[in-house]
Amino acid sequence: MAISFLDNVTLGNNQLQNVVIQLLGSDPTGVTGKLIYNSTSNILKYYNGSGWISLTADTKLSTATASIIGGVKLFSDTDQSVTANAVTATASRTYGVQFNSSDQMVVNVPWVDTQGMVNWVLQGDTGSNQTIGNGNIVDWTGGTGISTVAASAGVPKLTITNTKPFDSITLKATTGVDSIIANSGTVTIAAGAGITTTNDASGKVTIAATGSGSMSSFDLDGDSGATQTISDGDAVKIAGGTNITTAASATDTVTINLNDNITLAGDLTVTGGDITLGGTGRIQGVDTVTAATDAANKAYVDSSVAGGLTFKGGFNANTGVTALAGTNLYTNTVLEKGDFYVVTVAGNFFGNAATPLTVGDSVLVQTAAASGSAVEGDFAVIQSDTDLATVSTVGIGNTNIEGAGNKDGLSLSYSAGTATVGLDIISLTAAGAGAAEMFFAVNDEGGSQNNEKLDISALAAYVNANTGRQFKGTTSGVTTHTFTHNLNSFDVIVQLYDTSTKETVYASVDRTSVNVVTATTAANASLTCLIDKIG
Repeated sequence: MAISFLDNVTLGNNQLQNVVIQLLGSDPTGVTGKLIYNSTSNILKYYNGSGWISLTADTKLSTATASIIGGVKLFSDTDQSVTANAVTATASRTYGVQFNSSDQMVVNVPWVDTQGMVNWVLQGDTGSNQTIGNGNIVDWTGGTGISTVAASAGVPKLTITNTKPFDSITLKATTGVDSIIANSGTVTIAAGAGITTTNDASGKVTIAATGSGSMSSFDLDGDSGATQTISDGDAVKIAGGTNITTAASATDTVTINLNDNITLAGDLTVTGGDITLGGTGRIQGVDTVTAATDAANKAYVDSSVAGGLTFKGGFNANTGVTALAGTNLYTNTVLEKGDFYVVTVAGNFFGNAATPLTVGDSVLVQTAAASGSAVEGDFAVIQSDTDLATVSTVGIGNTNIEGAGNKDGLSLSYSAGTATVGLDIISLTAAGAGAAEMFFAVNDEGGSQNNEKLDISALAAYVNANTGRQFKGTTSGVTTHTFTHNLNSFDVIVQLYDTSTKETVYASVDRTSVNVVTATTAANASLTCLIDKIG
C-alpha cells in the first residue's frame, strides 16, 4: 500500500532521483497538473484542466476555447464559388468566430427581420372575429350613446365619447310619491320647518337648522319618594340630608359636602381599606371584646396584661428548689400563669434526662397549678445558650481528638475559634513494613478507620492512566485540522490516519501552541489524530 501524503511535498530544490511515473493502463479522472504514463499507448501525459495532453512526438493540438489556443473543426468546407468581400474598416461590421455544439467553427452574423406585420384579428364583446390584413381599413362605429371621431392631422388618434350619461333616475323620500328625474332634469332640495337650504351655484347645497330646539320636561327620581316631573323653566333643588349639606355656586355648580362632625345610627362597614385618625383623634365607645378579630378597648387590654410575665428568680434545675423562696418548684410551689424562672444550677428538669437544663436556661409557666400538683408540661422551656460541645454533640468549647489507638497519627492545632486537623506521618501506626519512599500514608476513613498504606508504583500507574498525557481527536471534510489537546507542552508526538480507511497518512503538522496542534492538507480530508506527551 502506498504512503499517503495529504499536503504538498517540497524537496527544497533537491533532486527526485530514480523516479518512475505512475503506470496506468488507461487515462484516469484528470486533476490539473497530474502526470501519468499510459502503459497501453506508451505515452507520457499530463492533464491541462480539460484533457490529457501527450508529451511525446505525436502531440496533437488540444481543442481551442476562448482562453486556450488549439485546433478547431470547420462547419463546412463546401466551395461557394463566390469571390469573398474585402476586409472592411467600417465599425460594427466585424463578427466573432464561435463554436457550435459540435465544436465546429461558425460566424454568427446579426440579422434583423424587416418584413413587418402580415395581419391581425379584431375581436368584440359579441359578433365574429375579423381578420385585418396588411393595408385593410378598420371602421370604429359609435353605438347607443357613443360617438367616434378620427383625427386627420398630426398623430393618428381615435376619440370615443359618451353622448348619453343616463336616461333617468328615481328620487324617493320617507313619505310622498316617487319623482322621476329625466336626463338633464332638476332636483330641488326644499327646506322644512326649522330648516333652511342654500345653493352656492357651485354644485353644493347647505342645509341648516333655524332654531336651537327646547326641552319640554324630564323626570327626577330618588332612592325613595315620588317621581317629580321637571317642566321647561322649572328649578331643581338638590337638598342636603343627614350629615350632608349642599351649596350652589357659579357657574351652574352644586357642591355636596359631608359634615365635619357626623353621627351614624347604624353600622359603618369599610371594605378593603383602612380607618385613619388624623391628629390626636381616638376611637371611643369600643364594646366588650367577644370575637378574636374584634378591636380591644383599654379595659380589656389592662385586664389581659395584668398577671402577665412575672420574674420569680432563679432555681436549681437538679433539685427544683428556688433561690428566693426556698420552696420546691416541682412539689410545693403555687404556679401562676406568667411566672418566670432562670436556671442557676444545672440539672434535669423534673428529673427528666431528656430535658437537661444548663445555667442561663429559663422556664415559663403556661398553665396555672396548685401547690404540689405541677407537672413538666405546665412549663415552656427556653434554651438561652448553646451547650458545651462533646464528641457526639455540636456546641461551644474546645476541639480535641477522640481516644487513641487507631486515631494515632492525627495532629490538632487551634487558633481564634478554628481547629485544624492534620495527619502526623511520624506517629503513623499500622501502616505495615517497607521502605518509606515506597509507600504513601492514607487513612481508611470509610472502612476500618485504620491507617493504611498505598504502593507508590500503583498510585503512579493509576495517575498515568487517568491524567492527561494522551489525546485523540477527529475532523471531517476540511483542509485545516485543528486539534486542541490541552497537554500544555510542545513536546508531543503526532500521528494521523484516515478515519475511513484507517491508513496512516502524512500532512503538514504545526504545534501552534502548547495546547493546540494544526494539520494542513491540500484537499478536504477526514482525519483521526493521536497525540502523546513526552516528559
